Amino acid sequence: MTAEPVIEVRDLRKWYPLRSGFLASLLGRQQGQLKAVDGVSFALRPGEVLGLAGESGCGKSTTGMTVLQLHRPTGGEILFQGHDVATRGDARSMKAFRRQAQIVFQNPYESLNPRFTVAQSVREPIAIHFREEAGARRDRLLLAMERAGLMPVENYLDRYPHQLSGGQLQRIAIARAISVEPRFLVADEPVSMLDVSIRAGILNLLRRFAGTLDMAILYISHDLSTMRHVCSQVAIMYLGRIVEIGPAASVLRDPQHPYAQALMAAVPVMGVRRRKRIQLSGAVPNAADVPRGCRFHPRCPQAMASCREVEPQLKDLGQGRRVACHLH
Repeated sequence: MTAEPVIEVRDLRKWYPLRSGFLASLLGRQQGQLKAVDGVSFALRPGEVLGLAGESGCGKSTTGMTVLQLHRPTGGEILFQGHDVATRGDARSMKAFRRQAQIVFQNPYESLNPRFTVAQSVREPIAIHFREEAGARRDRLLLAMERAGLMPVENYLDRYPHQLSGGQLQRIAIARAISVEPRFLVADEPVSMLDVSIRAGILNLLRRFAGTLDMAILYISHDLSTMRHVCSQVAIMYLGRIVEIGPAASVLRDPQHPYAQALMAAVPVMGVRRRKRIQLSGAVPNAADVPRGCRFHPRCPQAMASCREVEPQLKDLGQGRRVACHLH
């Protein structure tokens, strides 16, 4: 029997109102909207890792933070264990959700308080969410640091962020996030600021959490090469919408959407084998002025007349693959 989703997102939207100038207000012009996230849907079950990829500015990080209610959604549903957390705004419900859903930010130098020791940083969420004796709280702290690969733990407890390397800081940020034993974790570009030599260790941690702790993980990155090592599913995002989603192996090996094909063509390949490069013309359109029809058609080398008029919806191609493209 297939496990129920830990989290399911349906038609999630996050629009930001644009300020109108004084003259526009006098003329009664309608206020515009920047559509950062515009109809995103996905589901994550225990032990699954969904990689969310796309160019900078496509809405990846906004999606993650909106799912966690760090940004209030404009519309859609966020079902966590069957309950819509987007509409349950009372403090008690939100605190319960916060314990079960955590985030690891991109920059550990900014996400950790420089005045806190490692022990204080990891202990803080434990103190907020668990009413236990000091001994039990310390056990949770030590377990989280061990799981994050900070060994021996005693060497880190009394140290401050400026005394540690970037890789060690990111492991501390991870230990802080998992210290409350969440069921859902958002990893927002967790290795982009780290040296290549230590990225594999962080990615292995995420894969281990999914496998041994049954944690559902949303892994946000623009680096498709890291996704094949950690993700069970991959979703490609463009201008606020998912244009392709499916099993990681099939999406990364044989992408079907022209935008996903262009992204994969840009990934370096070791050895003598080379990919055919796909040149995209123009720049990403403004999310405040989304093109009519398919959002990708102004840059798509395979655009047809229908692409300029009708926006494609995700179509099931079988074996878990869905693509939003008129070519399918």
